[in-house]
Amino acid sequence: MNNIYLKYFWILPVYILIQILVLNEILFYRFINPYIYLALIIRWPLKTNKWGLLLYAFLVGFLIDIFSGSLGFHSTATVFIAFLKPTIAKITIPHNIIGDNDNTTIDKIGTKAFVTFSLILILIHNSVLFILEHLDFCLAIGFKILASSIITLILILIIEISNSSKK
Repeated sequence: MNNIYLKYFWILPVYILIQILVLNEILFYRFINPYIYLALIIRWPLKTNKWGLLLYAFLVGFLIDIFSGSLGFHSTATVFIAFLKPTIAKITIPHNIIGDNDNTTIDKIGTKAFVTFSLILILIHNSVLFILEHLDFCLAIGFKILASSIITLILILIIEISNSSKK
């Protein structure tokens, strides 16, 4: 159990640095920003301590907020999806397919379930994040949510496929 937490804390700086130094500096088509750090929340094992996930999600969001100069938007959005993750998993992931310490990866739950599960979490995260940032919802923000979610999902799938090919 502690190996799981250590693994995620060791990989956290890598994802934070990639997000802050690379992805936050490159805006695709001037407003699409992928959030690769969501892969950490998505992959976190489902059957572990819920408070551990919530605290980890807060830490991830807080670090992104500190380095990007936002006012708690990322930490709010990541804690919200960490809170909803078990409920969304019950809806999208087949029962009894994951062991107690298994990560929610494409190899463990299957491609269709992983894409559905990830897309729902990413859409919720981006909706909360962009609506909090703009305090408004219009067609442009809706397009920003959808486009950023699709790009984020594509990057997370690339990471998943590269991780599964290493094994």
